Amino acid sequence: MSLIKTVAFIGAGNMGAPMARNVQLAGYELIVCDLNESVLASFAQSGVKVTTKAPDCASADVIIVLLANDEQIKDALIGEEGLAKAIPEGRHPLICIMGTTLPDTLQIIKGALDLAGASLIDAPVSGGIVGAEKGTLTIMLGGEQEDIQRVMPLMESMGNNIFHCGALGSAEVVKVINNMLCVTNMFLTAEAIDLAERHGVSFEKFSPILAISTGLNFLTADAQVGRAQYAAWARSEEAYEAIYRVVRKDLHLALQLAELAQVDLDLLKGISKYVDSNDRNAMVRWMRSGQPSLKVICNT
Repeated sequence: MSLIKTVAFIGAGNMGAPMARNVQLAGYELIVCDLNESVLASFAQSGVKVTTKAPDCASADVIIVLLANDEQIKDALIGEEGLAKAIPEGRHPLICIMGTTLPDTLQIIKGALDLAGASLIDAPVSGGIVGAEKGTLTIMLGGEQEDIQRVMPLMESMGNNIFHCGALGSAEVVKVINNMLCVTNMFLTAEAIDLAERHGVSFEKFSPILAISTGLNFLTADAQVGRAQYAAWARSEEAYEAIYRVVRKDLHLALQLAELAQVDLDLLKGISKYVDSNDRNAMVRWMRSGQPSLKVICNT
């Protein structure tokens, strides 16, 4: 089992950037690939090798991929100017797809990476921006046991709850199902906070009750943590739109999984339709949930 010294990140956005920082703090040599010049400048200031081209990451021992959708992942890894074509002969890097994608996409990518001598695991995460910053993510792993063992110390620099779910693709199934529940909680909890506070009951007052009741979820367990999550998601219009695109994509992935399983999930369709509508009241509620002193009013 070869030692991991160099780690590359393809994608250093809201999640990828803090995850990469934690990897750097753990002592790994870092390469960061992103199209955002300000992100690259920030990493370059701390001595990190930066690039806008995925093939420049081919010399790394492990390449972590955190991109927005299936097409971006395939382009970066197996496209005409993708990473696979640049892997030096005799090298056997481990590719970790840590974004959310479909198991079928992983199988397509695996076929091309096998020919290039690279291994592939799926390693999606949960815990949001706050978890990424603190290094407390939950990480789900799918792939061969040898690859999982090799990458475990690296994963421990980014998360503290790490699970091997089974074969390649199994972690993405768990992640998509987790996100079905997560996204529903994100929107419904903000409405619950809004409703309670309109009746004079603060989030801080009812959160400890929900923490030991059936209304418990990751946002209601601790009001301080819940507010921090909403504040991070809605700190700006840009941040909100970024997370909104992600949750919309995640729900569509869940619908695709349901279609593949030939099962009709009406509630999933309902929440997906609502999210697709991009109701601006949702942003207002997220802002107020994160910063209750804000005097912003929902239209409904």
